[in-house]
Amino acid sequence: MSALPVSHLVACLITTLGATSNGHAEDESSITNKPTMNGGPGVNGTLLTTNAATAEAPIDSANPGTSSSLTKKTTPPESPPEIIGHVATLAVADLREYEAQSPAVKRLLASALMLTSLNLTYQYGSSNPQNGGMDCSGTVYYLLKNIGLNDVPRDASGMYKWVWTRSRFQAVTSSKPDTFELGPLKPGDLLFWTGTYRVDHDPPVTHVMIYLGINRHSGHRVMVGASEGRPFDGKSRYGVSVFDFTMPAQTHSTGNVPDVSSATGLQSRFIGYGSIPGLEEIDGNQDSTK
Repeated sequence: MSALPVSHLVACLITTLGATSNGHAEDESSITNKPTMNGGPGVNGTLLTTNAATAEAPIDSANPGTSSSLTKKTTPPESPPEIIGHVATLAVADLREYEAQSPAVKRLLASALMLTSLNLTYQYGSSNPQNGGMDCSGTVYYLLKNIGLNDVPRDASGMYKWVWTRSRFQAVTSSKPDTFELGPLKPGDLLFWTGTYRVDHDPPVTHVMIYLGINRHSGHRVMVGASEGRPFDGKSRYGVSVFDFTMPAQTHSTGNVPDVSSATGLQSRFIGYGSIPGLEEIDGNQDSTK
C-alpha cells in the first residue's frame, strides 16, 4: 500500500477538527436564537435577563465544570448610574427661619411643603394636584390662589411682570452663591429663570419657584416647586418637590450643573427674585372680614 501524500493527510485533519460532534461543521451565520447577555432572544426564544457584568461563561459540554476555551467571562467598564430620588419633602421645623416669618408666609411655606408630600409628578400645563402632577408655574399659581391671592398670573413670564411692576424685584447678574445680590432674599420670595426651554415671548422668563429659606440640617438654601432633574441632597428630583437653590457655579455630587435642563439640555440662567404682591396684606384683609 502506497503512503498517502502529506497534503491529503493535512486536509483530512482540518476536516476532522472543523466538524462538530454530529459530524457537521458549525456555521455561525446559520445559528438562530443564540443565547444573549443583553436581554435578547435566547435558546427556544427565551429571554435571558442575566446581567452582562456578572454573567458566567458558558459551560463546555465536553468538560463539565469548566468554561469553554473559546468563551471567556468579560466585565464591561462600569459607568456610575444617575442618582435619582424622585420627590423630596421637608417639615417646617427643618427651615431655619420659619418661626421668624409673618403668618401669611408661614401658611404659604406650610402649604407648599404639604404639597411636596403628595408624590406629584411634573405635568406640563397642569395647575391642579388632582391631575397627579403640575408644572412649575402651575404649582406656584395653585399655592398662591390657595392662600387667598386672586390676581395671580398663570405662567412664569406673567408672574415675573407681576412682581416687577407690583412689588419688589431684585435682579441678579452674579453666578456666585455668596453674591451680595442675594442679601435681601427672604422666605416666600419668588425665584425666576430664563432658558429652561425655548420660547418666543418677551420677557423670556420660563421658570419660577418659591424660596423656602435655609435647610437647618444641610445649611443650604432650599426652594419648592416643580421641575425635572434639579437636585436636592445630592439626588436628581422629578416632580413637585423641595430642591436645593443653587447658582450655576455650584455643582453637586451627581456631577451635574444644576441649571442645565435635563429635558432640553439648554443652559438656563437665574435672573432674580422678588416678593409676592399682596401677600402681607392677606392677614389684614381676612381680619377685617371677621
